[in-house]
Amino acid sequence: MDVRRILIIGVGSALAIFAVIAALPAEGDPLIATVGKPAIVTATPAKPQEGLAADKAPPRVVVHVTGYQPAQKGSVRGVVKVQKADGTEQEIGTFGVFPDTAFKAETSGARAFGFPLPKELAADPVKLKVEVVPDKERGTGEGAQLEIGHAEIQ
Repeated sequence: MDVRRILIIGVGSALAIFAVIAALPAEGDPLIATVGKPAIVTATPAKPQEGLAADKAPPRVVVHVTGYQPAQKGSVRGVVKVQKADGTEQEIGTFGVFPDTAFKAETSGARAFGFPLPKELAADPVKLKVEVVPDKERGTGEGAQLEIGHAEIQ
């Protein structure tokens, strides 16, 4: 092999690696969910969970939405699913943003949506999938997006 060929292969490899790394969100960056492209976020316990007593409220997960862009035509809703240990998913709730207008907020001003969490999943971090689902009777949901700041188990 000549030097030129090795140089071209090296530069091409470096660019391919850079493209993959640049596409990954940095830690602390918001996650964006759109129609057909869900956001995957890990929910961690907000504080250590002691044994679940009879008088203690059941565990729940809270998803913090820091931004929203409504659909160009129609309406959408957020669907939250939790990934179980066996790899299956379980829908734990849905939500809508009201009023249906765009917003962008810092973490402290995020809109929070809470959902019940199965007790067996409450002690450890869990992966959540947040999907943007259009109301098919009213449109495709094109252009809609949810910006997810973080999620926590309470």
